[in-house]
Formats: sequence, structure tokens, C-alpha cells
Amino acid sequence: MQKFSRDSFNITEAINELMHESGVIVIENAYNLNDIKEAKDIVNHFADIQEQKETHFNAEAVSSDKIKLQQRIWNLFGKGKVFSKLITNDIIFSLMSKVLGSEFFCGSYCASRLLPGSIGQELHIDYPYWDFYNSETFPMGLNSSFAQNCQATIPLDICSEQSGATAYIPGSQKKLHYPNENDDFSNKQQMIANPGDLVFFNGNCWHGASSNKSNHQRAALLIEFLPKYIKPVEDLVTYLSEDFKNNSNPKVRQLLGLNYEYPKNMDTSKKTNNIGLGYKAK
Repeated sequence: MQKFSRDSFNITEAINELMHESGVIVIENAYNLNDIKEAKDIVNHFADIQEQKETHFNAEAVSSDKIKLQQRIWNLFGKGKVFSKLITNDIIFSLMSKVLGSEFFCGSYCASRLLPGSIGQELHIDYPYWDFYNSETFPMGLNSSFAQNCQATIPLDICSEQSGATAYIPGSQKKLHYPNENDDFSNKQQMIANPGDLVFFNGNCWHGASSNKSNHQRAALLIEFLPKYIKPVEDLVTYLSEDFKNNSNPKVRQLLGLNYEYPKNMDTSKKTNNIGLGYKAK
């Protein structure tokens, strides 16, 4: 896991680490701690008052009746302006534009809060989708030669070995393969980070939340970034008001896919031609 400061961040080195080395980078002190505290307060508020929401890769927690200690808060765009501010960080847009293309989307934006005693997730991957273990439902020939997913984590609490920092297997992103009981996990490490840091990891990298063995919660924002042609896993738009969508800044509109016209109803489209190099040349 390669670490950068905000001033020492180097896109070329970051991409190499994500694609060809450990698969994980950390940019330290990327955020103002006042914004982090505001986000944490909102996350804690919703986690305290809402019913249990959908979460994933937690079979052991369910079987041991500890799933209530693993809380998800979804639809963060609609939970407070600070979440739009955090996700439009310049470093995010600079790096993701290179890795995933200049019109990359947000595929999911949620928060995870692990309470003391919570059990970790099974190791998994986020590309091409969470259910890649159902390999027969995906096209043949999928591989890791180019990026089609990148994950970001923004810690709201200390992510330490004790508090359940995300575990990962360095280098596992180099060959697209869903982890199973026959794989070697002996080199498992954790994404240690502090509030205000910004963590990126390759979606092919085997990873999963660790158990929280501390005496305090461990909350973090979890973001999935995708190229514009992949269907997002979370419906980020339906629950947003028209006022939010119409008045969002261009970066947020891009993340929500509002600047990209597809899919669209071709039968009612008034355009006769707006695609092709010949069209662009006119």
C-alpha cells in the first residue's frame, strides 16, 4: 500500500500501484476535518434512527446474530450537501478521469458503520459486479488488463487493525478471479487510515471489512467509481428531488450520470443524428 500526502500525490505512481503493485493507495490529510465531522454526525444520526438496511458478504454475522452491528447508510447524495463536497475532491476527479475515463460515473455512495463486536466480511471483489462468483452469468474473456472499477474509502473514524480496517490481499487485482477456499490469503493486510485520509483500491483486489475488536465504532464512506458504460449497482437518482438534480454542480451531475444521455427513449427522441466523427466535424 503506497502512501502519499496531498502535496506529494503523483498520478502516474498512483495508477501503477493500483494496477500493477499492491492495488491500494492512501492520500493522507486529503480532507478538512470539519467536513469529516459533519459527515460523521449525519451518518451516525441515520444509523441510529433507521431500520437495518441491506448489506453484503456478511453470512457469518447473520448466522451469529450480529448483523445489527454492521450498519449501512445509503443514498448519501440526498443526506447532506457535505457528501457532494467530499466526493468532488480534485484528487478524485484527476485520478478517476485517468483510470476510468473523463466521464466516469459513481456506481454507489454509502456509509458503513461497524460497532464494537461486529464481524468482518468475507473477502470479495467489486468488479465486474459483487456476484462475480456466479461466473456463468458473465461474458467469457473478462480480465484485469484494464480498469472497469475503482473503489474509494473516506474514513470518518480511525481505521486500525483493532477497529476493523478493510482487509485486502496485495496484488490480487492482477488476475480477475473471485476468491475461494482454495486461494492463499496468508499475505492479508489492512487499509490503515485516519479521518481526513482518502483511500483508493482496485475493484479487482480481494478485500473485505475486518472485525471491529476495539471499544469504538468504525465508520467510513464507501464509493464505487465506474466508466460511463457500466450499469451502477446503486440507484442514486430516483430518490433525489428535481431541485437537487437541476441545481447540482457539473461534477455531481457527472457522477450521477445526468450529463450522459444514455439509456434514452429513442422512439421519442427529437434528434436525427448526433453521434459519429462526421457529426462532430460539422
